[in-house]
Amino acid sequence: MPALLVRRERWTLTWTSWLILLACATTLTIAVGRDLCTFLAVSSPVGGEVLVVEGWMPAYAYREAASIFVEGHYRMIVAATVDADEWESTCGVREHFGRRILTESGVPGHSIAMPSLDRVERDRTLHGAIAVRRWLQDRGIRNAAIDLVSLGPHARRSRLLYEKALGEDFEVGVIAIVDRRFDAKLWWRSSAGVRTVIGEMLAYLYARLSFSMP
Repeated sequence: MPALLVRRERWTLTWTSWLILLACATTLTIAVGRDLCTFLAVSSPVGGEVLVVEGWMPAYAYREAASIFVEGHYRMIVAATVDADEWESTCGVREHFGRRILTESGVPGHSIAMPSLDRVERDRTLHGAIAVRRWLQDRGIRNAAIDLVSLGPHARRSRLLYEKALGEDFEVGVIAIVDRRFDAKLWWRSSAGVRTVIGEMLAYLYARLSFSMP
C-alpha cells in the first residue's frame, strides 16, 4: 500500500476556534446591517440649478421636495414620470398628481417640468432618467449639475442609474427623503423595512456590478 497511500499531518480549527469565528462574523454582520439603510439612503447634493424628483414617490415626499426647491436656489423642478398600471389605479394620472402636489406646496407652475415616457413595466427609474436626459437635451442643457430627490434607501441606486443615463457631462447629486413606512435606524424590526432595505441592496449590487445601459 505505500505506493498508493501516504500519511500527512494537517492543522485544523478546534470547535472553540469555529465558535469564535462564528461570533466575529455575526458581530460584523450586525454592525454592517445596522448601517445598511443609512448607506443606501444617501444624501449628497451638488447644488445644481435643476432639481429632479422621481415620479413614483408618495405625496409627502413631493411636499418635502417642494420645500427643498423653495428654500434652495433651484431654477427648475423636473418630475420624472413613467406610466404604470398601479399608479393609474391608485392616483389617477400621475403627472397631474405630481404637479398638483408641487403647486399646492408653493412651487410656481412655470418652474415645473413633467417629461414622461410611455408605459413601462420594469426599470422605471432608468426610463425616468432617460426622460430627464431627453428633456435636458431638447433644451440644449449640457455640462450641468442636478440634484435628484428620491425616497429612503432607493436613493443610492437612483443616483447610480441617473449617472449612467446622463453620462459624464452631468454631475448628479442626491437627496433622500425619509421613508415613513419604517424606522431607518431599526429597519430590521418591520417587514416593510426588511423588504425595502434588502431588496434595494440587492438591486443596487446588480446595478453596480452587472447592469449596462441598453
